Amino acid sequence: RFAMARDLDALAVLFPFEVKCYADTSLPVEFVGHPFVAPGCVSPVSYDPAGPVLLLPGSRRQAVARIFPALLAGFRASGERAAVVLYPSDDILAVLRAANPPSNVRLERIAAPVAASAVLTSSGTMSMHCALAAIPGAIAYRAHPLTYLMGRWLVKVPYLGIANLLLNEPMYPEFIQGAATPAALAAELRAGVHDAARRARTAAQATRLRALLSVPASGTAADWLLGQII
Repeated sequence: RFAMARDLDALAVLFPFEVKCYADTSLPVEFVGHPFVAPGCVSPVSYDPAGPVLLLPGSRRQAVARIFPALLAGFRASGERAAVVLYPSDDILAVLRAANPPSNVRLERIAAPVAASAVLTSSGTMSMHCALAAIPGAIAYRAHPLTYLMGRWLVKVPYLGIANLLLNEPMYPEFIQGAATPAALAAELRAGVHDAARRARTAAQATRLRALLSVPASGTAADWLLGQII
């Protein structure tokens, strides 16, 4: 960040907490709102209490190969009727097929928005879309054991999910490494689908999240950029 302060005149950021990350530099930093809550943004997911559950293992081959079997096992243990798995590329589709999902699990390339009643997701971008859409669920993540141990040693954060970090509470309970058991994930899916209190809490958290990420009174990213030019 000190190199950025040396080389940049100013910086616009998409998350409000990022402003503090540069507080010990001379770089002017301004939060300009997140594009996921912009009026023209079309989310790839939406909430429907009557919809299938979503399984979102991510977009990187090695991570998907570790995470998808855990999500699949949680879905099977939950007893829910149907699931949709969204994938970004043919490479990832091959990894998903290698896990032999049952016939009630539909593999669907990310395209038109999908409505879902609950979600099991990795901790990436799609978890943010789900949180903003108020889809109840949980995060599951399995890294290579050595990577996980090094990460625990080097990075000190209370959560992996960005929505959890922004809200400073577990909107999506996190099940990491061995904690991502079929029973634990199944319980989260069933709660998301059938527990009215859980659904209401998720909706309230989504409202707070949208407020946190909305464009500030000082204007949009375009307004910020125009102010830097003129």
